Amino acid sequence: MGFLAQKPFMLLGTVYDNIDLALKIQGKGRRSEKIIRVLKQLDIERCIYQQAKLLSGGELQKVALARSLVLEPEVLLLDEPFSYLDQSSAQALETFLQGYTQETGHTLIFSTHNRLQGFALADKVLALADGLEVKTPLINLFHGEVEGHQFHSGSMSIVLSEAITTGRHASINPKDIVLSNGALESSMRNHFQGRIIMIADEMGSVRVSVDTGVVFKALITYQALEELKLNLGGEVWVNFKSSAVVVF
Repeated sequence: MGFLAQKPFMLLGTVYDNIDLALKIQGKGRRSEKIIRVLKQLDIERCIYQQAKLLSGGELQKVALARSLVLEPEVLLLDEPFSYLDQSSAQALETFLQGYTQETGHTLIFSTHNRLQGFALADKVLALADGLEVKTPLINLFHGEVEGHQFHSGSMSIVLSEAITTGRHASINPKDIVLSNGALESSMRNHFQGRIIMIADEMGSVRVSVDTGVVFKALITYQALEELKLNLGGEVWVNFKSSAVVVF
């Protein structure tokens, strides 16, 4: 198993020395070849002879990851691997890790506070609240109380399924949110009009954040983005079924 700590520790010496030591301990051969290959994969080959303790936070994170990857572990455990990276570096690392798991078939387990990132990257998401598992990705998370068949959170009310009678938190899966240019005439009972405040790529899908007085986040396809002609600042409707709301 390989492990990447949120705040990696580097030994005295160069980047090469730090990665080489891991290979030495494991008795691996062809060490130089493996070190250069993994640094190229993470686009930090330029750092190979720099002092590891003098690296920037983002470079340090990548070197620590390289130190784990070079051992080719079947399971890789990462604690907040994107926390010190800027947006472009984080997206590049997301793409790399997704390709790495697909190519090797190895298992990747990582923790993150970026719920949409976890939802977009992982095959399975385990969401925790107060140390307990909840059956929701904890995106579009609101706090309030249930009254009748509605969940009230500040000035917003969400229509619930009749089976829900209690709970202090409500969450809606971003994939269960349907965006439209007008309120939909359908079985969906929740409709909110708002303005788009963010559009971003999310590993092949599109993350759209809509301010309706509260912010909803939706994951849609690029085809839907084009068909709806969505733009920053434009108006859009957020729609979802009462059965899409998880209350706990």
